[in-house]
Amino acid sequence: MTLRAARSRLIAWSTLGCLATLPWVGLCVVRSTTGQDLGTGLQPAYLFLAIAVVASWPDTEPGRVLRRVPHGWIWPAALAAILLSALGVWRVPGLATPVEAWTRYGRQVLQWLLMAAFALHLSVWLRGEDRWRRVLIALMAGLVFQLVYGFWQVLDFYRPGVVFAALERIFTSNPGVLSGSEELFLGRDFVGIPRVRGTVCEPLYLGNYVLALLPWTILLAAGCRRLLWLTVGGVLLLVATWSRGAWLAALPGLLVALVALRRAGRLRAPARPWRLLAGAAVVLAAAHVLSDGRMSALMTQRLQQSLNMEDWSNLTRLYSMETAWRAFLQYPVFGIGWGQFGHHFARLVDPMGLQSQFAWPVVNNYPLAILCETGLIGIAAFGLAVGALTRHVRKRLDALAPAADGPVSQDWLRLVAAAAGATAVWCQLLTFSQYNLPHIWVSLGLLLAALADTPSSSGAPEGRS
Repeated sequence: MTLRAARSRLIAWSTLGCLATLPWVGLCVVRSTTGQDLGTGLQPAYLFLAIAVVASWPDTEPGRVLRRVPHGWIWPAALAAILLSALGVWRVPGLATPVEAWTRYGRQVLQWLLMAAFALHLSVWLRGEDRWRRVLIALMAGLVFQLVYGFWQVLDFYRPGVVFAALERIFTSNPGVLSGSEELFLGRDFVGIPRVRGTVCEPLYLGNYVLALLPWTILLAAGCRRLLWLTVGGVLLLVATWSRGAWLAALPGLLVALVALRRAGRLRAPARPWRLLAGAAVVLAAAHVLSDGRMSALMTQRLQQSLNMEDWSNLTRLYSMETAWRAFLQYPVFGIGWGQFGHHFARLVDPMGLQSQFAWPVVNNYPLAILCETGLIGIAAFGLAVGALTRHVRKRLDALAPAADGPVSQDWLRLVAAAAGATAVWCQLLTFSQYNLPHIWVSLGLLLAALADTPSSSGAPEGRS
């Protein structure tokens, strides 16, 4: 094996390892192996990505990478807005010393560059049928692990065991990730029902991860009915998170898929609808029996809770968003500085809102966080990026759309799945702003790869990295 072939294989396997371990955000490699907390929060996906990027470096230069990515100008524009927000750190006084403020700013710039690397590496590397097949296998392996771990989590909730407790300590060894929301809270009480949070440590994060993968499970099930259990398992996992934001974000993702199907003339009634109806009836009946009739009532009550202004989950979001808006009004052009919201929160929030946050406050709305911390320049870059990608996806879907009653290409199906998944994932960011979850950026990378992977390249052999 030549050195080039060995490097190509290393890039491939490290990329696949990164994708399979995307939800392992609560596992700190350093702490779990050495017992030392260095404050790095080194996740397995970070380590795999670093190997892939370093191995790719001899054939990589930033300009060439951006030329291979659809609308590559987006990334320099976003970075420029983040760097310009340094003026906010300099001019807007917060409740931190200059050293603390600039340290936080520098760390958050590096964090954003790392997250961008997840999207950019995948969007450039992912070309050809063979790589797409292996990527989907790696993603499904990650989902299957969450299904098994989530089921074990539910069993442990009712009957705690020593083995799972030891495993949980490993998967919550990252000090920068909270492990909470273990039990469903309705009204004013916990109701004795577990909220599945997997190795992502938070139910809403796990729900977001599931949203990214659900369209791909449907794509696989359409090609092989034996894989339908992946879709069923994903839906059950999404429900078991009890995350209202994830449930609601599934709707725009579904809408994108339906619009794409409708524009291609593929939105038709199934030849044997009774099978779908029977399957849905069986699932609903099983849920009704297993939950003693409580499931539908609990889900309805959970959604209704979104309008309850006595619920602290809602108040937390309300106070944080109100505070972010005040911070934006204080310095609207460049923002208060990337990553600086926590240094201004206590100064701008209503007194009652001081009880609503953890140690480091977050905006709970990613676009609003961009507006608050990078100002009008940052939100303009974000808006232009979203608009450009939306137009490109629409044109590409029309170009790849199958002819009437003709065969459906894998390129078109992959683009539909990628667009639906990315839409759902990023729409949920309207209810939380922790952007540093690798799967969020991988969903964007999959979309960019689907946009850039032409029919000719999809049918081509894998080639060299």
